[in-house]
Amino acid sequence: MARSIEEKIEDWAKSFFAPNTYFTKTASMNQEIDNALRQAPSKSGGSGNNYPDIRYLLPTPDGRLIPVMIEVKGTKGALVKLNEQNAPENTKKDGTPHTQNITKFAVNGAIHYANAILKYAKSYNEVLAIGVNGYEHSTQQIEHEVSVWYVSKDNLFIPKEVGKYTDLTFLQPNHTNQLF
Repeated sequence: MARSIEEKIEDWAKSFFAPNTYFTKTASMNQEIDNALRQAPSKSGGSGNNYPDIRYLLPTPDGRLIPVMIEVKGTKGALVKLNEQNAPENTKKDGTPHTQNITKFAVNGAIHYANAILKYAKSYNEVLAIGVNGYEHSTQQIEHEVSVWYVSKDNLFIPKEVGKYTDLTFLQPNHTNQLF
């Protein structure tokens, strides 16, 4: 099995937020989101907190704040696990959580966190779920993968793919108009 470079990829992802404020795994984002992540079942299906790798409140051009949940992985093939309908496979055919996919794949984990906020926080109706993955080629070069999904109550919690990116510059204030 390939060696994970998750910490390198997480550091790379965080570099795109300077000088904006982002929140790490254990930092308090705000009371409502913190409580939602605490109330929701964990990624592995049990009770306990949920710890997205990076969290951010994205200001929109019209003044809304959209929570952004980012999950980071560091091995080839760990970006997303899709079902036959090309949607992230977070539930099994019997409707139970597919915890293996949620814990192993970046997008699937980010969507799990997005759903936690939508289900347990009253003030938020939409969330961006971002999976970030990276791995080393045999040439020692790092390949970065970024996949962005929009999850909302209006869309009945069905994730909609926004797009694939090579980095996170689209979250910077001077680029958000393009995103929206």
